[in-house]
Amino acid sequence: MKEAIVMVRMTLLVLATLLSAPAFAGQPGADLQSASAFPAAADKVYPPLPTLAMLPPSSGDDDELPAKPTLHRKKARAPVHVQENKPPPVPVARLVVSDASHAYLESVQRQIDQASSR
Repeated sequence: MKEAIVMVRMTLLVLATLLSAPAFAGQPGADLQSASAFPAAADKVYPPLPTLAMLPPSSGDDDELPAKPTLHRKKARAPVHVQENKPPPVPVARLVVSDASHAYLESVQRQIDQASSR
């Protein structure tokens, strides 16, 4: 059932893509016609920048200095209490070694001492 739904959706997606492709293509050959009729000059800026005559007239207020910003005084605030972040208590690790382990470790320590003294 799910495979059929996926196949229907895929088919609709492919059809929609194929049908909408001409809308994105524009007029066929328009780029070729404009390129052959008006070759781009290397020393020109495209699209051309507006000339000064094309700009809107100035309002005349440009020469004045901007108004001074108003100073805002901050209100006195109550001190903010910052809580200290204390880590949770860590349990103390205790190492319990049996007598047999002590005897084994002492014998290994003696072997290391004998090997290092040679």
